[in-house]
Amino acid sequence: MPKRREIVAALVVALLAVGALAPAAHAAAGQGRVLVVGDSLEELTSPYLQHFLPGVPITVNAVGGSNSYQIFDLFQESYEPSDSVIVFDAGTNDDPEYPQILAENLKKVAQIVGNRCIVVPTIHGFTVNGVDNAGKNRVVAEFAASRPGTQTPDWAGFVHTHPQLMQSDNLHPIEAGAEARARLIAAGIDRCLAGEPNAPVASGANEGAIPPGQEGRNGEAEGELSASREPFEPAEAAAQASSTGPEPGSAPIADPVHFKLVDRVAARRAAMLEEAGRGLVAVAAAAALDGLLR
Repeated sequence: MPKRREIVAALVVALLAVGALAPAAHAAAGQGRVLVVGDSLEELTSPYLQHFLPGVPITVNAVGGSNSYQIFDLFQESYEPSDSVIVFDAGTNDDPEYPQILAENLKKVAQIVGNRCIVVPTIHGFTVNGVDNAGKNRVVAEFAASRPGTQTPDWAGFVHTHPQLMQSDNLHPIEAGAEARARLIAAGIDRCLAGEPNAPVASGANEGAIPPGQEGRNGEAEGELSASREPFEPAEAAAQASSTGPEPGSAPIADPVHFKLVDRVAARRAAMLEEAGRGLVAVAAAAALDGLLR
């Protein structure tokens, strides 16, 4: 009969083999908490989130009119290691001529949160100097492609197909639109918590790809992208100009809509040039020192 030691050794080998065949379990980062940061759109959306995510602990830090630099500051104020999902609802108030603003801030968030899941809604916002939101939504698509699992609720596409759920400023949703927007974002959070992959975002998406069986406002075919051409008109002025008055629930939010052109772009560029200059000086000094030592 085999000795007890040999039996134990055989059992150990068998257990190791089973462990090698079983899929590795990866504990989700954080403790299941959700952090939501954003601007006035999130101020309208977030009150409905808990309804769609019962029992999920949610922290919201949103300030109307914030650009993505300022929303990154809100993120830094509120982020805790216990957070498992970060909703970075930013970009609407960024100058569309500088989509790299959003790209830079998304990159900084990703560096801080590591493998935690990030939810980044697509953007329906201002057209400035003829430049629409295609660049910012391309940033969202590329960011999602670079981080598997990143969720991108298609708010831009939703606005395109549900214009009746928008206020007269064509920027903020009415109450039913805010609830629908919360449902989109909550679905992204759910997918994050479940570890599900993201549905792909069309590269260069703007108002969102035309859904199957539909045609765009400008004759775009199914699957094509619709260009953003909407002018910006403050909600209050639009309501006063309307003979029928505002639709129910379309009253503008307490703070007037305002757009912040981001002068920090110039400051950031100057800082980058200064950093590059210091780097070149350091390289030259190292080369000179190396020459002296040879």
